Amino acid sequence: MGLGTLTVAWIRMIRPPILFLCSFGAVVSALNCAIYMDEPLSLFQILFLILAPAFLSTGTMFHNDITDLESDKINRPHKPVPSGLLKKKTVYYTGLVLMIGSIFLASLVNYIDTSTINWECGILTVFLVIIGLYYNYYGKHHGLIGHMAVAFGVGAIPYWGGLAVFPNQPLLMLPLAVALFLQETGREIMVCAGDYIGDIKAGFKTTPVRHGRKRSMQIALLFYLLFIPIFPLSAFDWAGLKMPQVFGALYLIGGSILAASLIITWFRTYMVVIKTDDEKMIWKSFERNERIGTRVMIIVFQIFILLELFY
Repeated sequence: MGLGTLTVAWIRMIRPPILFLCSFGAVVSALNCAIYMDEPLSLFQILFLILAPAFLSTGTMFHNDITDLESDKINRPHKPVPSGLLKKKTVYYTGLVLMIGSIFLASLVNYIDTSTINWECGILTVFLVIIGLYYNYYGKHHGLIGHMAVAFGVGAIPYWGGLAVFPNQPLLMLPLAVALFLQETGREIMVCAGDYIGDIKAGFKTTPVRHGRKRSMQIALLFYLLFIPIFPLSAFDWAGLKMPQVFGALYLIGGSILAASLIITWFRTYMVVIKTDDEKMIWKSFERNERIGTRVMIIVFQIFILLELFY
């Protein structure tokens, strides 16, 4: 095996789009909080805001590939581990080191600037590591709780960014975190609905496996719809909860675009499911609309949040 092939295999394992979503989301959230609080961030803080989520997401995804091995042999046999490009044990221990490293990095985000250890963010990161391990080794076998475990990690990205630099302001990113948790729970159910056949053969007890593909998609739609009234609370306190108004109009536009895309991709996929029993066609629809399409629109939402920095 050549060095180039090995390098490409590790890059594929890292999942650059997911790494980007995690680090970018944490940094942008922290910067928006800094503007709202009228406090600048140092280059050291920004560096650690990038590295800690990158280590955490990569480490948990490495372990996810270990536990997904049997399913991937059926659904994605060309991935680095099922194809034999990377050894299972090597990926396992590398992931463990990265997750432990993320805890130390999270605790030291503010150390150079304030000479204090951020225990709040460190503890949150420990909890996220536990949630990630729970999902990888247990949760994916237990339906809705497993999907929520993944969604908790996604929703925690902006919350982690705010808490990392402002540990005494726990409400700054709370509405966005809750909204993303609901959205991602629905998305996880949809992704698993696409992996339905492979997950059955692998013995995973996902929501689609437990309740059927169509019923699970209807459950996913409910979570998508719950996202809609929650995400505006960080810019428009329609419920009178007195949440910090960290964002503005661009955030509302980006969130509305994401909400619309969730409904549209759901509808497109659902129509394929009810019209055909061709698993290849169904799988392609899920990959195109749910796994790729919704991920792209989440990135678009993050870009709108980034633009809030200049608005």
